[in-house]
Amino acid sequence: MDGAPSIISSDKLRQLYTTMLKCRILESHVRKFSGVSSWKGREAVATAAAIDLQLHDAIVAFPSTVIPSFLRGTALQSVLDSHSAAQKLNKSQAECALATGIAYARSVENKESVTVAFLSDSPERYDGGREALRFAGEHKLPILYLYGGPLPDAMQAYAYGFPLIPVDGNDVVAVYRVAHECLVRARQGGGPSMIAHSGCSRNGAPAKNDPILKMERYLSRKGLFTDELKLRTIREFEKAIAASRKASGSRKIQQESLQVCIV
Repeated sequence: MDGAPSIISSDKLRQLYTTMLKCRILESHVRKFSGVSSWKGREAVATAAAIDLQLHDAIVAFPSTVIPSFLRGTALQSVLDSHSAAQKLNKSQAECALATGIAYARSVENKESVTVAFLSDSPERYDGGREALRFAGEHKLPILYLYGGPLPDAMQAYAYGFPLIPVDGNDVVAVYRVAHECLVRARQGGGPSMIAHSGCSRNGAPAKNDPILKMERYLSRKGLFTDELKLRTIREFEKAIAASRKASGSRKIQQESLQVCIV
């Protein structure tokens, strides 16, 4: 595949770090008031796959979380208030089929649109998921699937007709390189790709190799990290959250416990 950035700029590296940090801060506020399913420990995967998306692109996320809306550039006040476009989904078996259907519909409407689908489980475990992957491959749908877990076996992967790539889900730089390459491929008509990320937490607690601390160490080695950068990001984002909550006129975030968020 072509299009992977050989050199990621210093500004992009800092942007990846500060965006991950904001995602964790935002999740901590939402969990406190609404009990929404946490993506703590999965900030690297979410940020790396979504940070370069365009206005006409889509994110489908299972389970529901505020992070996709935030990464898509939704106003912070709206993110805190509610998911403006969300649906209930009760069976994980339907995740891949739903995401694939959304990608198909959006690609018909806009040929330049790509879809990023964060799945809660491997779609290869279910008949419906395997059929959705075959459909995506046959129709060269512009979609990037991401899930935590092992890749399908080699023969099964070959049957889908598109790349399936393992990556360390705690390494935002590694995920960004792979996701960027996959999204460029999708925009060029190359069809879908799948990323199986490992190491991320599934229960809301950070994995041993925390992605934010890992990125701080990486930036420090490159001379790009300072405590001031971290503290300024926290201070300014906390101030923005406080202002948004005050503007909403509510002391408590009103948010349903939904299973899927589509933005």
